[in-house]
This record gives sequence, C-alpha cells and structure tokens, in this order.
Amino acid sequence: MGWRRMGCAWDRSAYSLSSLKRRKPRELVLLEEKKDEKEGEGLVRCVSVVELIAYGVGSTIGAGVFVTTGVVARQSAGPGIVISFLTAGFASLLSAFCYAEFAASIPVSGSAYTFAYASLGELMAWFIGWNLTLEYAISASAIARGWAGYLVNFVGAVNGTMPQWMYNISVVNTAVNETTGQSYEYVALSMSPLAVLIVIVCTIILLMGVQNTARTNLIFTIINMVIILFVVGYGATYVDTANWDPFLPMGFSGALKGAGTVFFSFVGFDTVTTLAEEVKKPQRDLPLGIIGTLSIATVLYMAVSLIVTGMIHYTDLSTTAPLSDAFLMRGNQWAGIVIAFGSVSTLSSTTLCALLGQPRIYYKMARDGLLFRILGHVNKKHVPVAGTIFTAICAGTLAFFLDIDSLTDMISIGTLLAFSVVCAGVVIVRHSSPENPRPWLTPVILLCFFLASVATSAFIIYSLPIYAIAMAGAVTFALMIWLVVITVKLGKNQCLPSTFRAPLVPFIPCLGIFVNVYLTVTLEPGAWYRLLAWTAVGMLIYFLYGIRNSRLNEYSQGLLGLQVNVHASPDSSTAEKMSMATPSNMESGKKGETTPLLQRAVEKAAAEEAEAFEKEVDSIAGEMIGSTDSKGTFTYRDASRRLYFEEGE
Repeated sequence: MGWRRMGCAWDRSAYSLSSLKRRKPRELVLLEEKKDEKEGEGLVRCVSVVELIAYGVGSTIGAGVFVTTGVVARQSAGPGIVISFLTAGFASLLSAFCYAEFAASIPVSGSAYTFAYASLGELMAWFIGWNLTLEYAISASAIARGWAGYLVNFVGAVNGTMPQWMYNISVVNTAVNETTGQSYEYVALSMSPLAVLIVIVCTIILLMGVQNTARTNLIFTIINMVIILFVVGYGATYVDTANWDPFLPMGFSGALKGAGTVFFSFVGFDTVTTLAEEVKKPQRDLPLGIIGTLSIATVLYMAVSLIVTGMIHYTDLSTTAPLSDAFLMRGNQWAGIVIAFGSVSTLSSTTLCALLGQPRIYYKMARDGLLFRILGHVNKKHVPVAGTIFTAICAGTLAFFLDIDSLTDMISIGTLLAFSVVCAGVVIVRHSSPENPRPWLTPVILLCFFLASVATSAFIIYSLPIYAIAMAGAVTFALMIWLVVITVKLGKNQCLPSTFRAPLVPFIPCLGIFVNVYLTVTLEPGAWYRLLAWTAVGMLIYFLYGIRNSRLNEYSQGLLGLQVNVHASPDSSTAEKMSMATPSNMESGKKGETTPLLQRAVEKAAAEEAEAFEKEVDSIAGEMIGSTDSKGTFTYRDASRRLYFEEGE
C-alpha cells in the first residue's frame, strides 16, 4: 500500500487562461454551505431581520455623518453636501438592487466576492475579494480614527482632559515655500493610540460570537438613532438660512466630487451581505436588509448635513467632530455633551460592524482555497478567529498611523469597483441562458461600456470640449442599448432568479456602473495609485498561492467526491454542472455519474427547501467524505479538507 497526497505539489496545469475564467456553480456554493453547516465547520444561522437591519444601519451611520460631514463640507461641497449624499445614495441604490438579487439567490458569506465567483470567474472574484479589504478593514480604521476624535471631544465637553499622547502623537517636519522662501512646519505623521483601543475592544466582542455581537450592536443602534433624531429635531431650532448662502460655493462639480468621498459612508448596506450565511431567512431578509439600510441611511445623512450646515457656516465646521462642535459653538453646552456621547456610541457600533464583515470575506476565500487555510477555520462559537484577529491587526495599524483624510478615498475606490462588478454580474448571469447563441458577447459589451463610461466621466470632469463629451456619451449609450436589445430578444428565456429580481435590467445595472465609474474618476489620483499598488500585491499572492490551491482544481478533477464543470454557464442544468465522482475515476478526471440523489439535493439546495434537503445531504456527505469501491480503494477527507488515496491490493 502506498500513500499519496493530492494537490500539494507544484501544478503547472493550474496556470492557464481557463483557470482564470472558471466559475464556481451556484449549486456547488449552496451545497458546500449546507455540508459545512452539518459538519460544524461553517457559520451558524441565528440573525433575525431586525438584527440584520440594525447591523446594516449600525455599520452605515457612523463616520459619514459624524466625521466626513465636516471634511467634505469645508473642502468640496459647502451646504451642497446634501447633494453629495443624495448622489452617493442614488448610486448605492442602483447597486443595491443588484446586490439584493445576488444575495437572495446565493445566500452565503463573501458578499461581492461570492457573486463574482459565480458569474464572472475566479480572477475577477479574487480581484474583488482582495480589494474589498479596502472597504471593510480600512473603513474600520477610518471610523476608529473618528471615534478617537469624538472621545476627546466628549471628555473636553465634560471639563475633563486627556493626555495628548493618547490621541495625537505628531511628527512635524519643516519645508520651505519656493515662492516666498519662508520656512514652515507641517505634520508629516499623526499617530493615535486611542484609535487602536476601540479596535481591540470591538475585536474582543466579535470573538464572543455573532449572536452576542448582534445583540450588542442592536443596543448601540437604538441609542444612535435617538441621538441622530435629536440632532435633526433640536438642531433645527438653531438653523440660520444665511449659512446656506452660497449653497454650492465650489459649484455643482464640487458637490459631485464630495459624493465620491462620502460614498464610503454607504458601505454599510453591502456589509449586510457578508452575514448572508448567518441570516435565518436569507431569501426574504437579505433584500429587506439591503434596501432598508440604504433608505434609512440616505434620509438621515441628508437631514443631518442640512441641519449642521445651517447651524454653522461651512467654513467654520470642525473636521473632527462637526456635530457636537456645532452645538458648542452656538453656546449649548449640554446638547454638545449629549451629541459627543452619542457620537462615541455610534462610532463604536460602526467600528464593530466594519470589523465583523472583513473576516467573513477572508473566511469564504480561504474555504475556496484562494487564501491561506487558517483563515477558513471557525471555533466552537462559529467565529473565524484567525480572520478576525488578522483584520484587527491590520485595522489597528492603519488607524494608528493614518488620519481619516488619507483613508476615505481608498475606501471609496474599492467599494465603487465592487459595486460595478456586481452590477455587471447581474446582466451576465441573466444573459447566460442556453437560448443565447453568443453568451460571450455580453461580457465584452460590458467591458466596452465600462471603458466608455471612464472616458465620458473623465471628459466631463476635466471640462473637455462638448463634442468630445457628446461622442463618448453616445458610444456609452449605444452600448447600453445593445444590451437592451439582447435582453428583449431573450425575453423569458433569460436566466431569471426565482427569488428577488432587480428591476429594469439592464438599465439599472448599466446606470449603476456609469455612476460608480463617474464617482471613481472624481477621486484623487493618489487613490488610484494606492489601488494599483494594492492590486499588484494581491495578484502576486493569487498567482503564487491562490490559483494553485483553488478547490476548483480538485472539483474539476473529481477529487472531492464531485465532478464539477467549472466552465458551465450559470443557467446550465445541474447534470451539466455537477456529477458524483467515484474513486475509480478520481485520478483520471473522468466524468462521474449524475445520481438522482445528487440532482434532487442540489436542486433543493438551490430552492432552499432546507428541511427536505438536509435529509438527503447526509447521504451525499457520506459519499463525498468516505467511500470504498469494489477494488478496495478508499477515499476520505482529513481535517484540512484534502483528499488521500489508499491503493488496494
């Protein structure tokens, strides 16, 4: 007898164009999730719709209203920050419909990463999953930095003092003005130990389990909503309409530029999808959680920004604690104290929620083999401990060294790209029907549409001649009409989900892509440079580790009990996508038999007939985990989820 471990040696066959394009079938995603749940290796469904919306609101209403309001109003939009929030909210709504469609049909953790894997292929899924780090972990860093500022403000409001070394250790450099020849000092680096403290506290809460975390966040969210309603109601009594003149001091372009920066304030609605694998009734609750969170956040952001710019002239707004400082500047000490306390509570909740989402992305990518396996393990409380701690280390380090201005653009660009991919994914899946003679054409058109949107946006922002804008816009519009024609021709033959459906496809997704691209182009060039550098690091990890360790390598060869066609279209039948693999054909990679048991179970998993599915998945799990053929060849998986083969005599 001999032993041989499969999949660990350097496999050059993994480096092919087909590997970059391979997709993970939706049915396989659902089957894996159910199997992991039964084996105790997955996450646990315990989050209700109320807790889900509270999580969404808690992760959304935070630095956007309590910190970024002051920064954007002073530097870009003035009172027109209301338009900035409205524009960003509208862009988010377009993407929210697409997120809701994917989340309801694939209710597992991973957010845009999982959606991209099922529709666009592995390389694009990796790109989105890797750059989602710019959304979740860095968002937690920015919010933690804002939390530190508000805590200092609160202590000062109650006549207390806090040592400066706890919240602001500055490194000052000297430079010379080339025009005047005079030297001046500037802060080269600002460090905040206090920001690290909130990251550590939130991480401890997260390690207690998602159910305890959800309940803690629900309490925080109730307090936060009361405080924000207080700001709007009581602050309205201090509004001086003269402060709204001029309403757009830097023009409409300033308001749109501000929209690109405040966009990160809406990342909370898509973090709802990172809990998809822990929601009790995902098909119903996920669309409600996504749309509900976004609606509540947009209304509150607009109301608060309108009130605060009416209380104090935008040039006098604080960039660290604009709301509480506005009341203090109007001579209302007690209101400033209440808001400062509420701000600390709100930003605590938002930091907690931001830190909750990132480990779920790592967890899903690790379970797929694209990231290091330690990030895919959960403890007895079903918490991905390694991912949670790693996220805390990254977020704490960034919060210590970088201020909020350096972080917000990085968050926005990662989020906007993820939103664009999800919008594109909805159209691609809808057009993947076998009735479509050229399914490859839709991704090509969408890529051209994306590039045309970049050109049109750049021409508008940099004020190129009107004929150039008109030509680029005409090309963009023509490409969208082309997608509409394909959609109309397919009609009812589209690959339509049985759960929530995004309206007006492909109009809504295309408009979402264009708005997201426009907001991305408005960001500073430095954000693009950081994105390119971060993407380069990610691609290095993918090509050195992820592409070789992807579980689709094993599934495509039948090495995990299933023979999977990783290049089947999303609308292919179950029999075309998956079949049972037997020990006799695992090494040769021959296609196995599609048993009625497998087909029924997968179809029930896709339809979320959970009770009936669980009775049959036991049998499938037995075949996938261990079996012996007539020659005595035994197949099983060890704790690391890899296969061994023991050859019979």
